[in-house]
Formats: sequence, C-alpha cells, structure tokens
Amino acid sequence: MLVVGYALTSVLLIAGVQLLTDRVWLATIFAFGPRWLAAIPLLPLIFVVGFSARGRQAIALLACLAATALALVFGVLDFRIGGARVAAPVALRLMTQNLGASRVTAQSLDRFMRAEAVDVAALQECPFYDASPSRLGWRFYYGGDLCLVSRFPFAVLDVEDPENFWRRGDREPLQFSIDAPDGRFQLLNVHFETIRGGLEALAGRGLAGLPEFRANRQQAMRDARHARAMRPAAATALIVAGDFNVPVESAVYRENWGDLHNAFSECGRGFGHSKFTRLFGIRIDHVLTSSNWACRDARMVATPYGGDHAALIVELLRR
Repeated sequence: MLVVGYALTSVLLIAGVQLLTDRVWLATIFAFGPRWLAAIPLLPLIFVVGFSARGRQAIALLACLAATALALVFGVLDFRIGGARVAAPVALRLMTQNLGASRVTAQSLDRFMRAEAVDVAALQECPFYDASPSRLGWRFYYGGDLCLVSRFPFAVLDVEDPENFWRRGDREPLQFSIDAPDGRFQLLNVHFETIRGGLEALAGRGLAGLPEFRANRQQAMRDARHARAMRPAAATALIVAGDFNVPVESAVYRENWGDLHNAFSECGRGFGHSKFTRLFGIRIDHVLTSSNWACRDARMVATPYGGDHAALIVELLRR
C-alpha cells in the first residue's frame, strides 16, 4: 500500500507542477522550491520492499518504484536528454546570464566569452555602466538592468532615446536587430518579476500573505504579456533570452512563450539549473527561438566570476 500510495501521490505532484504552477499557490510553491524532496521516499521504500516482500510481489513493487522514479525525474525534476539536437555547423553561440551577486569585471567577462567562443551575450543586472566591454573590442549597449555584448553590429529597436534609456531604472525589455554573418535576426533581452516577494509574504504572514503572493504572480503575467507584444512578425528570425524567473511549467511561461522553442528543453542535457540557493537549483533562465532556428547544443556553465545564476550558452543554426 505504501508503494502504491507513493506512486499515486507522485502522479498528483506531476499533474500539479505541469498544470497548476502559477495558477494554484500550493503547486506554485512546490514548483519554485526544492522539488528533489519528492524523491526522498524512494530509498526507504526500496528497503521496505526488500525486507517485507518476496518473489513476484517484490518484483512488481520494485518495478512500480522504478516507474515512479522515472516519472519524477522527467515530470517533476525536469530532466532533459537533448533529443532534438541537430548535427550541423554552428551559426551563432549565444549566452544569457543574470550577473547579480557576482564580482564580474569587463576583463573576466571578456576572457570567459572568448574562451567559450560566445558571439552575443544578453545580460541582466548588468554592472557595466562605464561601457567597459566596448574598450575590449566588443560592441556593447548598456540599458541599465539589461545590456548586450556582441561581436556583430546591432541596432536598438523601439526605444526613442537609446543613449538615455538606462536612466529609466526599470526592467523594460530591450529588443535588438543584430547583423550576423548569415543574416539579420532580432533579440529580445528580458528580466521579469521574481517570485521572491510573494514567497516572503507567505513566510512572514502565513495565509494572510496570499493576496500579496497573488499580486506578485499577476504582475509577472502582466510583464510577460507586455514583452510578448514586442515580438516581431513570425517571419522574422527571433531569439528571446534572459532571466524569465519562471520554470517552463509556469502558466506565465506557457501562455506567453509556449509557442516558441526552448533551447535547453530541446537540446540540453541534465537538469539545467540556472539559479541556485543553498538547498536547490531551478531552471528559470531561458533562450527561446522562433522556428527559423535549430539547436545544436545548450548547456549551463559555471562562470569564474561566480554569481547565483549560471550562464546559459546555446549553439544555434539557421534552418
């Protein structure tokens, strides 16, 4: 009964994460928290079955636990196997990273990007107000929280006064037109509302903090809808990159970005955690592409300058 009960509970957890994240607060808290806790009962249950069951019953129960473990790995822990990778020459190596909590300098970023052969980097919580990457040979744009580092020429779109955009002090998405050797494409750099304020309201006031928690999630949905409205026509080669602050199961993500291709989901391998706490990691930084692109590789890379976000580096080619 314990094994069957655990299997049924796991099915409910999977359904909750996949269908109710950013819709129901309990499911949302679980999805944004240490999901690995769902796998803790596996080992004790294996010992229970080993000591209390024999023969066919033991085999059936162990098979049930194995199936439950696989379901949790793929349905809750978001493990990826890179099944959509294509074998072809790379046209673009793109990086996105939230640089908050790091001690990055222009020199260390330059060394890292050259070592990884990065062509374009969409950065969030960007500290380079002095435009220092431009002195190291990069084309650079500082927009306050968001910035762009590129080997290729680019133009800032939909901004009336690009030189003074940084003065706004907000996280308004930035859209660029980039002239790569194999053709022009558009890049949308984003940094959306974090769930932290909503979680702190619940932690501090219990259920009395639910209105603030819901307001936090509603703001995240509004921000994502606003950014979606900035997207160009479907025929334009598009990349959306940045700190989305939501996992792929989130209703905020699905409703606004579900029609685009998630590079790590399709050609990454492993769990792809991009944001780390002392207890767990979560994949909330993404690179999304229109159907004009195919993905050769996507990987999370720890950077020598630290920070609580890993760099997501994606290798893309034109279809």
